[in-house]
Amino acid sequence: MEPSRPRHAAEAAIPDDVRARVMPAVLDELACWGVERFSVEAMAERHNFDPAIIYRYWGDRHRLIVDFALGDNEVLRAETDTGSLRGDLMALARHIANRINTDIGRTFVRALVMDLRGRHDQETRMAIWREQFGAARTILERARDRGELRPDVHALAAVQIVIAPLNVYALYSEEMITDEYCAAIADTAWHALAAR
Repeated sequence: MEPSRPRHAAEAAIPDDVRARVMPAVLDELACWGVERFSVEAMAERHNFDPAIIYRYWGDRHRLIVDFALGDNEVLRAETDTGSLRGDLMALARHIANRINTDIGRTFVRALVMDLRGRHDQETRMAIWREQFGAARTILERARDRGELRPDVHALAAVQIVIAPLNVYALYSEEMITDEYCAAIADTAWHALAAR
């Protein structure tokens, strides 16, 4: 059982040296055990540090995994503001592909796959998805403000048009996602979403 989250955990600034030591350990554990069987205590033991460090700065395993997943969310928001719906969709596809094309990115996508033996980490997966969806939904809001978006667009489906094929690629292939593939996804999404 995990200790209760201290009040100050969310506010405590995480020192760079702590983050640099913990995040590779998180990836290693996720690669071996997935989200479902991820354990702070086991990770700390295997990587030779005190689990109290995790509880001090992150509060619990859920927040630690979400923090790992969303480390580049601000970069995503900045990179996908190109001034046009088509450009933003292409930037979104490229950003996701660039992450998936790394060992870390592909490993993490695979670690998020549901383990059929348990569903207790659905909250962790949903927290990651909500944050990623929120960053991508900003693209649609900007496009709507510019008059580029069809009025009847379903936001969740629109975001999934871009994100889903890239994640499926990561799950079933070791090949790099090419810029041409990103362009094809972005172009398909643009044709589906753009006002005529």
